[in-house]
Amino acid sequence: MTDFSRLVISWFHQNGRDLPWRQTSDPYRIWLSEVIMQQTRVAQGRKYYERFCERFPAINNLAEAHEEEVLEIWQGLGYYSRARNLHAAAKWVMEEKEGVFPDKYEEIIKMKGVGEYTAAAVSSFAFHEDQVVVDGNVLRVFSRIFGIADDIRLPKTRKQIYDYVRNHLPLGESWNYNQSIMELGALICTPSQPNCQNCPVSIFCEARRTNRQASIPFKSKSKERRKRFLNYLLFQVGDEYLFFRRGEKDIWEGLFEPFLLETDRIFSGHEISAAVEKVAPNHEFSAFSFPVEKHILSHQELFVAVWLIKTQGRPEINNGRWVHEKDLAALPKPIIFSKIMGLKKGSTLPLTF
Repeated sequence: MTDFSRLVISWFHQNGRDLPWRQTSDPYRIWLSEVIMQQTRVAQGRKYYERFCERFPAINNLAEAHEEEVLEIWQGLGYYSRARNLHAAAKWVMEEKEGVFPDKYEEIIKMKGVGEYTAAAVSSFAFHEDQVVVDGNVLRVFSRIFGIADDIRLPKTRKQIYDYVRNHLPLGESWNYNQSIMELGALICTPSQPNCQNCPVSIFCEARRTNRQASIPFKSKSKERRKRFLNYLLFQVGDEYLFFRRGEKDIWEGLFEPFLLETDRIFSGHEISAAVEKVAPNHEFSAFSFPVEKHILSHQELFVAVWLIKTQGRPEINNGRWVHEKDLAALPKPIIFSKIMGLKKGSTLPLTF
């Protein structure tokens, strides 16, 4: 074990956070935490982790659940493909592995939605395989330690950092080592204003020695986000509302949404009236608008407008599902609709505006 590894592991044992997925060796729960925590803050992710463990305490419970139930619990985390992959992977374990979670990196990576990072994390934390786990925190720590100023978006830069991480891997101690560096990046070697005074390995840090903590790591700008304009018609008849399950390969696949008109702009009131007359001809209606919301995703900016369309009779629109207002909050749908319409667990849609 190198001096660097010894110091960072010692620091972790004294300062690491008490997180529920660190108190178990159950590979199912460790895998669950890794999937949930991707691009998610710990405070938010912890709530979802505990919710999933309560509803699906073992992998067979998750595999046997209906996809809509899984998506409903996932609401608010975004990147819904993770939830669908989670469900599919659980089914695969039950069907192909007879319910036994795979215990080797080479098998774990075969699971739906599991890449190199997640496979390494689960095999290291659950089975103590000598794998290195490199996330954003680890990239930041090692780029600063070794003064690597190259763009960390580039594969060659990531490979260079990966090699440095592996060179310090203490055999048989990977689970301690990997968690220690990740925690150091989360608590001490933060993106801005790192707490170098309390860093256990600051004596090794080239960025600190040359006063370049603010410029390392360097990450080039991502591509400009694509703008999309989503005009939704939420049909209401009495206490029921019309929703449609999104089936195509898109950001919200498998979730429910009102009738969608995606255009190059947000419609005006006159354009909405014309759209309703075309979608639901021969129906008298009244329309109420919710405030337009901007919803930012990693590569997209969504401008979302929802119009509540009250009609006396049900419009004849194929593939819709009529949902009673008491069931709206539990319907698996993009969180943006709950935000726009003020829906929470146990609540119903407000009928006055």
